[in-house]
Amino acid sequence: MWTCPNCGREFRNTNQDHSCVVTDMESHFINKQQNVIDTFKVLKEVATSFENVKINSVKNAILFTAKSHFLAVKPKKSILDIEFVLDVPIEGFPIHKTVQASKSKWAHFVRLETPEEVDGQLERWIKRAYEVCCQ
Repeated sequence: MWTCPNCGREFRNTNQDHSCVVTDMESHFINKQQNVIDTFKVLKEVATSFENVKINSVKNAILFTAKSHFLAVKPKKSILDIEFVLDVPIEGFPIHKTVQASKSKWAHFVRLETPEEVDGQLERWIKRAYEVCCQ
C-alpha cells in the first residue's frame, strides 16, 4: 500500500493517479432530500460490515475502500448514484449501465431512491465487489 504524502489517502499502487481534493462527508448531503440521506445510511451499514473498510470523501463521491475502492457513492438531489466493479457483466434492472473497465472487470451503475432498494441482491453485489477489488 502507498500513502499519498499530500492527502493521506492509501492506494494499492505507488504514485497512483488520483485527486487530492478531500471533503467532509456531510458536504455531499447539503440540499439533498431525506430519502437520499436515509438510503445512504443503509448502504453505509452494508459497505462497512466488511473487514478493514475505510471511507474517503472526495470532491465528487464517497468512496468505500479496503485495498482499493469497491463502491463509489454519488449523492444527487433526489437519488443516490452508486458504482461498483464485478468480475462478470450484469445487465437488467436495477442496473442502468454496465461498462467494461478492464479485461476482466465491469463497472455497474445503479440509481437508488429509497432505503428499501438496498435489498439482498444489491448487498450480495456489493459484497462481491469488495471481494473482487479487495482480496
